[in-house]
Amino acid sequence: MKEFVLAGSEKSVAFSDISALENSVGFTLPRAFVELYLKFNGGEPNRSWIVTDDGYDPMQVVDFKSIHTEGAGNSSDTRFIDRCYKVMSERQVIPHTLLPFAVDGGGNFFCLDLLNGAVVFYAVDSFREDMSMVANQVAVQKMIAQSFEKFIDTLEEDPGF
Repeated sequence: MKEFVLAGSEKSVAFSDISALENSVGFTLPRAFVELYLKFNGGEPNRSWIVTDDGYDPMQVVDFKSIHTEGAGNSSDTRFIDRCYKVMSERQVIPHTLLPFAVDGGGNFFCLDLLNGAVVFYAVDSFREDMSMVANQVAVQKMIAQSFEKFIDTLEEDPGF
């Protein structure tokens, strides 16, 4: 496996912080996700590009969101995974089965599918007024990887366009 590092991480998390997040979202998080967040609590990835062979432009992950920890500032700040999830699902921007854990340069989300552990890209800037909220939620998703571990493994350094 290629080395993966998140620079500029927040204060380290404990298992209790992970458990609080799991309780908040109502799902158990994948082992690879938990292991990464126990090592790095968000930050900028050293390998940040997703290049696919399906005709889509390469995507860049610019920041992994942090898990809120005791004393880490305002828990209602959407830079924290739990708060972002709560705000976006309450507003029905995202379905409750997607957990936004990272963003691209335009504020679109990379989400963990809480039902099957896959990672999807979620383009929040592509909603259409002529479609229902549910139809929009489905249309703006693009499968990136079958698991969080595969997602991390497929991230590349600057692909040199």
